[in-house]
Amino acid sequence: MEKELEKGKTLLVKGPSRIELVDGKVEVFGRLMDSQKGGGSNEDEGENELIIQSAYQYPLYAVEDSVLDIYTSNPEENVSELSENSIPNEWIEIKDAILKQLKKRKHEQPIKIMPLGLSRGKTSLCKYLANNFLREDLQGGYLDSDLGQQIMFVPTTLNIGEIKKPFISGKDIEPEFTKFIGATFPKETLKFTVSHECNNLIQNYIEDHPESDFIIIDTDGWIKSEAGLIYKLFFIKTVDPDIVIVFHDEEIEELKEIENKIKETKKRKLFQMEKGNENYYDKDKEDRRFLRQSRFSNILETFQKTSIPLDDIKFIKKEYDKENNEVIEKELNIQELIQLPYHYVLIALLDGESKIIKLGLLFSINLEKNYFLSFTSLTYKEQIQVEKVLVGSLRLSTKGNHQGYLYL
Repeated sequence: MEKELEKGKTLLVKGPSRIELVDGKVEVFGRLMDSQKGGGSNEDEGENELIIQSAYQYPLYAVEDSVLDIYTSNPEENVSELSENSIPNEWIEIKDAILKQLKKRKHEQPIKIMPLGLSRGKTSLCKYLANNFLREDLQGGYLDSDLGQQIMFVPTTLNIGEIKKPFISGKDIEPEFTKFIGATFPKETLKFTVSHECNNLIQNYIEDHPESDFIIIDTDGWIKSEAGLIYKLFFIKTVDPDIVIVFHDEEIEELKEIENKIKETKKRKLFQMEKGNENYYDKDKEDRRFLRQSRFSNILETFQKTSIPLDDIKFIKKEYDKENNEVIEKELNIQELIQLPYHYVLIALLDGESKIIKLGLLFSINLEKNYFLSFTSLTYKEQIQVEKVLVGSLRLSTKGNHQGYLYL
């Protein structure tokens, strides 16, 4: 359908939908779409077509009177109009304040910016900030630390990559460095492992991109518990963000405690957003489950059964060494491993330096014939580089469906 949108109004469109800008200029999370600049050669003006996947909703704000073609199965349910900008004024004010700090920064390290709160728009804010920073010719990266709702790669991993173009979906960023955790939730000591691995990713990225101005750190919404509070405080201490943007909620005591801890650190800037985004599309549990399964399914569809000689390959897991405050690799006893329900557990195949070659599912271990069978997309050249198998805890079917857990 063709839709006219007056300047200053916003169109909220749910997926699955496809939108083409016929005339005018609209803004989506800070990304400009301009009908006079079709083709997307500029970094601040993207292509004039937008694909919205299921379980997502995008706001299109009319910078000037615009005309859009919208292709969707249920226009009445998937398309709605607002008389104002859906981006809250607080977001705009915080963006402007951070831009000033970015432009006058004098130190060599990039400024690390971390939204914090429940699952109510943190990723949307990350996109909005990133796109506005790009429009000011600033360079930066994006760290996705949400194990269960990864947008750059598959869940159970942590990823960081450069924001080279306007950032709307995970397809707009390629992960440059990846850490495999093997779970979709930082339970027990994984909260310490995740924190250290995220800091390692940031250091890797800075070494590779010394000219970066900023790094945006996206986080999960686990806060409302004693364990969640411990996790977030340890994460902040380890990753050491320069700016924390809190989606404040007066009813959440854990958030108040985190805010008070941040205020104690003078070098760390705290922004508190008192008002929520009334137009934020909150994904329910079914949406999140669907997105996880879809991402698993997408990567698994290229996999096939592969037999790999055991030889000197080590099976390992990652552990948190509390005494030395670091993540270590612990070798697993294969005899003990095969006594557990390890079949179809998610694994990462590593080289001798513990760099990820490919992910896979562990089918079986045959000690008599000295091989293990995995479901992966390894080439022969990659296969001979495998020296370690990092074992996760999540078990999946070959279609990406949840099958249970392996507790090591």
